[in-house]
Parts: sequence; C-alpha cells; structure tokens
Amino acid sequence: MSTGSGKSSYDIDSSEVRVHAVTNLEKDLSLWETMKIYRWATFWSFVMCCTIIMDGYDGNMVPSFYALPVFQKKYGVQLPSGDWTIEAKWQTAFLVGVPIGRIIGGLGVALLADKFGRKKVTIGSLACMIGITFLVFFATGKEMLCAGWVISGVIWGVFNTMAPTYVSEVCPIKLRSLLVAIINLSWVAGQFISTGVVTGTSTRTDDWAYRVPLAVQWAFPVILIPLLCFAPESPWWHVRRGDIEKARNALSRLADGSKIDLDAHIQHMIQTDNEEDKSGTFAEIFKGSDLHRTEICAMAYAIQPLSGANIINFFAFFFQLTGIPQDIIFKLTLGLTGLGFLATLLSSIPLARLGRRTVMLSGLFVLTVTLFAMGILGCFSSKGTNWATAILLFVWTGTYDLSVGPVAFVIYAESSSVRLRSKSIAFASVISNLVSLIFNIAVPYMLNEGEANMRGLVGFVYGPICVLCFIWVWFRLPELKGLSYMEADRLFQGEKPEKLGEHSQDYGPV
Repeated sequence: MSTGSGKSSYDIDSSEVRVHAVTNLEKDLSLWETMKIYRWATFWSFVMCCTIIMDGYDGNMVPSFYALPVFQKKYGVQLPSGDWTIEAKWQTAFLVGVPIGRIIGGLGVALLADKFGRKKVTIGSLACMIGITFLVFFATGKEMLCAGWVISGVIWGVFNTMAPTYVSEVCPIKLRSLLVAIINLSWVAGQFISTGVVTGTSTRTDDWAYRVPLAVQWAFPVILIPLLCFAPESPWWHVRRGDIEKARNALSRLADGSKIDLDAHIQHMIQTDNEEDKSGTFAEIFKGSDLHRTEICAMAYAIQPLSGANIINFFAFFFQLTGIPQDIIFKLTLGLTGLGFLATLLSSIPLARLGRRTVMLSGLFVLTVTLFAMGILGCFSSKGTNWATAILLFVWTGTYDLSVGPVAFVIYAESSSVRLRSKSIAFASVISNLVSLIFNIAVPYMLNEGEANMRGLVGFVYGPICVLCFIWVWFRLPELKGLSYMEADRLFQGEKPEKLGEHSQDYGPV
C-alpha cells in the first residue's frame, strides 16, 4: 500500500465514487450498528478521554480545600471574627497556576503531537504526571503547592488537546459527537470523584484531610499508561506522514474490517488530506477559510468559562459564604457534581437529535436567565434566599452539563480542518485558558469575605456575558451536524449546501 518514498499507490482520481460511498454509509448506519462496527474506536476514545478526569479532579479539588478547616488553618489567616480563610491572593495564585500551565502545554503539544503522534505524547505526559504529584504531595509550603499546580497545568494542557484530537480522528460521523462529549463527562467524573474523596476526608483534623485527595492522583496514570500502550495511533496522523500501510493497520484495529471497506476509508482520508493545503503552521489557522474555523474553535471552547464554568470550582466555598451549615456543604457539592454527571450522560440525547447550534443557543438562554435570577437573589440576605441560590446552582449545573459543556467540545473538534486540527484545538485551548485565567483571578476577589463578598451577585457579572455569547452563536456558528470532514471543508470554502448531498440541512451562518 505504500512505496519507498512514502507516497500512496491509491489512484485518487478513480476513487471518487468509493469515497462518497464511505461517507454515505457512515451517515446511513444506525447508532447501534455504528457502535458494533467501531467498538474498538469507541473503547480507545473512552480511554483517551479518561485523561481529562485528572484535570476535572484537580480543578475541583484545589478550591474545595478552601472550605477545609485543616487547610484553612495551615495555609490561611485568621479573621477578626475568629474564623480562618485562605487569603484571596493565594486563592488566586493556586488557581491561576493551572490555566497558565495549560496555555504552555497547549502551545507546545501541537508541535510534539504532529511529530511524535497522539499516543506517544499522551503516554509521556502521563508518566510526567506521576513525578509532578510527588512535588505537590510533599509540598512544605504554599509556594511549592503553587509551583506544583503550575507544572500540572502544563500536562493537563496536553490532555485537553490530545483527547479531542484523537477522538475526532478515530470516530465515524455517527459517533463523533457522542464520544467527543465524553470529554465533558470525564471532566464531571473527575469533579465527582474529587468531591467524594474530599467529602470523605473533610472530617479529619490532621493533614491527611487534604493529603489523601492529593495522593489519589497517582492512581490515574498507573491505570491509563498500561492501557494506552496497546492503543492504535490515529490513522489520520499516519496518512499525513505518508505511512499508508500503518494507517490501514491502525484503522483495522479501530473498526471491523469485515463490515466496512478499509481501503475506501483510507482513500477518503488521503483525498481529504490532498484537497487541503499541505502547509500546517500555526500561521495557517488565521488565513482564508481557516480563520473562521479558528474563530469557531476558540469561541466554542471559551464559552465554557464565559458562561460561568469557573463557579463550579467554588461550589463548596460559595455555599460556605451563603451561610449554609458546614456539615452539609460538601454533601450539597457532591449532589451538584452528581447532577452534572447525570446531565452529561443525558446530553447524548439532544446531541444526537438536535443540531449543535440549537443545543448551544438553548443552553445559553437558560443559563442567562438562571444567572440573572441568582444576581437578583444576591441583593437580599436571608436564609430563604441562600437556599434559593443553592437551588439555582443546581439548575445552572444541570443546564450547563446538558448543553453548553459537552456541545462546546463537539463544535471545536468538528470545525477544525484535518491538517490543522491539533494546532486549532491547541489555540482554542489557549484562548479558553486565558479566559479562565482572568476569571480565576477575579472570582476569588469577587467572593472572598475580605474583598467584594458578592455571593449571588456574581450572576450579574456572568449574565450579560452569556447574552453576548448567545449573540455570537446566532450570527457566527454554522451547523456541522452530520457532515464528514471533507463536506465540512467544502462548506467553509463556500460550496452551496445543496451541493453537499442528500443529507443537506440548514447550515446557518458560514
């Protein structure tokens, strides 16, 4: 299947009919038939997404420590009332380290992934995570903790780029949205595990109240590294390198070769690759039709923190500020993360039945109403309004994890071109983490008792931003549901929707 020069021996010009047959077959198969044929692609996508669990776990764990009395007394200051709290500047320092690290990791991983492949880069990063956890676990001061979380952020930046890149490349059209949405499920699963562990140790009066949650981080790479050693590399990566035989072998490990035409699928990859400009530098994501695609990738991912996702990390601290009793704070937080997990599982239904635009617009509308209602309640201070605010946080969590959270990953994985996917997703990750960085600096000052002490009034900060996000989605986000990567390329290049075949639909703004 390959020559000494690495060039394909496939006759691309004579394969047009077979290539279109591949696309139409993927669209016509039922979901269950697709899962049976691509059962190994489903499995390895799930394993790759599990790397994101570590990010969700740690991202939720760190601010949960702010409500732990042991952690407050060791690293905090005493207020005039006699209570202990972590100073806003250190809350900020602990939290901004992670997005700073993610930005560094996101920028660097695109080049490494294109050179060494998605699999090797992920395994190497998991190995590094084992050593980094030692630094955090044995930290003797706030400075060491902060440094450890910055370095951890670099690795999570790698995972946040590699997981959606790998999943979007190995999955067929029918499964792409569902499996990419597992990334959000992995985030929520990490938050749920973290909340459960912290809740279980919160009654301890020694350092193990927070050291046990830190130690649990070692479990993830120990489990994932052996599994990923057996995972196939992305066939798209092999095709772009000219290793056609390796691409075919990888595809045969992802799909049932007796049920699909492997050679036709490889031809489809080659033709898609050949139709795109071979250059793939970071500068290319800002040129021509790729500029709009880059905008979509970046905005879809940035909408998550813009719509209030950073509040998730402060649930326990937020409940403490609203006056809810200490003994049920972590139980409420566990309930919230459990709701988020359930909502993410159910998100497969709207993602499969509705367009991405519809899901995003509907989610943003409900989030906007919820946030403004939270802001109004924040104008009053009573036991009733405190509990009403808690209920609205449940509404926000359920809505976010049913819509905006998972669909954002689907949109930015589908909208990037094949040749620039790792770079586009890396850039989107950088933009999203820059936004998160801003809010991770601002939110502690907005909530801290010694600073603004806004409590529910933060809804008036995020509500108007959600309105702006809604407007952007309405005017700038096209509908890509059901399109192959070749069809998406042609759509962004200006081809009329009716020429994209019998599966045409309302594509929205392009």
